Amino acid sequence: MRPLATLVAAAMVAGCAKKPEEKDAGVAAPERPAVEQPVKRSIDLRSVLLLVFPEYRGTNLRSAGARLTRTLSGARDYGGLARALFEKNRVVERADDAGVSGTFDLFSLRVAPQAGGAVATIELPISGETLAGLYSNPAALSSAQLGLWLPREGVTIARDVFDFDLDYDAVTENRAAFLSRQLVDLLLANAQWAVDGPLPSGWAEAPPDGGRGAVPGSFTVTLKGVVDGATISVTREGRRVTVRYALVTFEP
Repeated sequence: MRPLATLVAAAMVAGCAKKPEEKDAGVAAPERPAVEQPVKRSIDLRSVLLLVFPEYRGTNLRSAGARLTRTLSGARDYGGLARALFEKNRVVERADDAGVSGTFDLFSLRVAPQAGGAVATIELPISGETLAGLYSNPAALSSAQLGLWLPREGVTIARDVFDFDLDYDAVTENRAAFLSRQLVDLLLANAQWAVDGPLPSGWAEAPPDGGRGAVPGSFTVTLKGVVDGATISVTREGRRVTVRYALVTFEP
């Protein structure tokens, strides 16, 4: 039910309105101010993997993982909320001096208080075997599904950020150069990504007869999504390549 003052104000406005036949001709109704909508996005692990790791031949995986980080605001008993959620979802609690942590299958969950609220995270480490399966899985886990495991009822969510980390060694330095350059070129080719800042020194133009341009032995390139503001950073150190994808999936 609306407050009495709101109803009275609405009645006063209605009482002052002109009758339809008295409407001034040629006078346009004032436009209503646009109401800013909260940011709500979701992406699945398979889509991210195909985006940041389109070619995996000639690589040895060091580590990979997906994570959703939820920032909560306001004073609440976050420890109690976390334990109730863990019990509901059969999460096994583990020792944690600075928060409440637990595990469920391959997932790790944590809720830790901070000034003005708390930070809740759910992480999924991804092995080489799991990584291979994601390429062929049409119903891969989404960031929205990860969020269901974190506190969301009776709390104020300030922000959700999904990120995916990939760290691998190429079999040779030439392979690392090719794969890192290929990734950047493919992202820029679809016009949905733009380089955030200048390209590193030593980043050569692609040869006119085809192929990939040369890249420096060590570099970092950051790209930003034109539509959704996601970021992808590509770092090469010799044979080692690290890729990090991050997307804000909720923001009020």
